[in-house]
Amino acid sequence: MKRILIIGGTGTISLPITKKLAANQDNQVFVLNRGNKNTILPKTVTTIRGDITDSEAMHSLLAHQHYDCVINFIIWNAQDAEQNIALFRGKTDQFIFISTVAVLNHQSTCLINEDTPIGNQFSAYGQNKAAAEARFLQAFNEEGFPVTIIRPTQTYANDRIPLSIKGKNCWGVVQRMIDGKEVIIHGEGQSLWASTHADDFAEGFVPIIEQKAFVGEICQIMNPTSHTWDMLYQTLADLLGVSYRPVYIPTDLLRQAHTYDFDQSIQGDKRWSNLFDITRLKSIVPEFDSQVSLKEGLQRYLDYMAEHPEFKQADIEFDQWCDQVIDVYQGLQNHFFLQLAQIEGKEA
Repeated sequence: MKRILIIGGTGTISLPITKKLAANQDNQVFVLNRGNKNTILPKTVTTIRGDITDSEAMHSLLAHQHYDCVINFIIWNAQDAEQNIALFRGKTDQFIFISTVAVLNHQSTCLINEDTPIGNQFSAYGQNKAAAEARFLQAFNEEGFPVTIIRPTQTYANDRIPLSIKGKNCWGVVQRMIDGKEVIIHGEGQSLWASTHADDFAEGFVPIIEQKAFVGEICQIMNPTSHTWDMLYQTLADLLGVSYRPVYIPTDLLRQAHTYDFDQSIQGDKRWSNLFDITRLKSIVPEFDSQVSLKEGLQRYLDYMAEHPEFKQADIEFDQWCDQVIDVYQGLQNHFFLQLAQIEGKEA
């Protein structure tokens, strides 16, 4: 029987993985977290209440334990990596670190694979994850620490969806569309992106554990099917039965905002067109094929929100911010059009 320790286990990416691993009778699955949402876990999972950041307590708790695989979904920086290396040295045959494609220099290429250069100039999140990657790979090279690094792109589930410009939740954007309001889209809505449903991510992820693959290596997992932001929002509007009313604002203007960190979420990530190559993943999971289309994933979200109206939380601050920004931007556009007409009139 394979002993698997999952740190986290109840989040957007981790929950479907936990469920899929727990469904296999050959696995003994342990979940270590603070216990806030463990009621959603399968009954076959053994829960361990604790704070992974409490090094002293964790060393005591795990002193005599050994796992075939440890998966940590909550490592954010090199310090976290260092702590996990010290904690699980000699206690696991495979340690999986969930990184992100945000570590990469997106503006240097459209084709994204595991060899794309690291170096996100704009995202502190991506920079910190890159530092963690570097520390783990150093530990593998110097002492054989059995790390596998997994890079997802934007992964969503029934309770959240990929969006361009949003506030504290996704529903704030959906409500604007329902209310017939305009929505802000970065750029011209035509940059290419890929969105992966968490259920599909789990299908690519679990075989890596089963085969103990990519130790000392990096593998990215995502739905490689590209879409533009216009395509995503138009699909959402169609499912809602409303008109799609986009307002396209250049990223260079949006990133000047102080209320929301678009320098990180847009400039450092979604601004750039990306075509994702999953050749490495398919070398061990040749049958991998994303089953949840963008349309189906968006419909799942809308169905879930209909079943859980308590999650349809208003985002008044974001709504007002959008109204004001759109008003100012359209005023600037009108001024530009007047000035352009005057210039062209003089030249004519």
